[in-house]
Amino acid sequence: MFKILALIIAVFVTGVLSEVYAQQPSAQAQTLAASLDKNKYKKKEKKNISIEIYIDIKNEPAVKSPGEYSGIYETDGYRLDLQAGTDGSATGGGYETSGWDNEPKRNFTLKDARIDGALLSGTKVFDDSSSERFEAVFVNSSVLSGKNAETIESRDTSFGVGFVQTGKDWTNRVFLPVRR
Repeated sequence: MFKILALIIAVFVTGVLSEVYAQQPSAQAQTLAASLDKNKYKKKEKKNISIEIYIDIKNEPAVKSPGEYSGIYETDGYRLDLQAGTDGSATGGGYETSGWDNEPKRNFTLKDARIDGALLSGTKVFDDSSSERFEAVFVNSSVLSGKNAETIESRDTSFGVGFVQTGKDWTNRVFLPVRR
């Protein structure tokens, strides 16, 4: 009887530990999420008028079951329609711009996409047959804003996917909130 009870406890503990371990984001996911962080403070004074603006954006990897990442992620100039399988496979597509006003949207399809923890990786294949490696992270993004770090007026947290887009002489942090 004692051996059966010990076996049941061992199986339970192993299951709990593997579930806890599976919920930990990879080092790559943590690094990519941190690269999306931003902190900005500006203060302007003219005569008797002073204007202060403070924004602090922090991103934490959001580890879920792979199938839970399916959805539509969208913001100005960017869209990702993602279908995620329970095995970590993913398919989808969308469009992107470089962020410049005159830049046309470029449609893409995800090829060989995988979800591992909170990390989405694959290849974006564009309509003109060009392609580029794609790596993004699913995050909970928290935005604090106010006059300064001591005077926070709003806090907002949203779930989405983020990535860093680079060009010849520019870098853009992109966060696409989920629309589902």
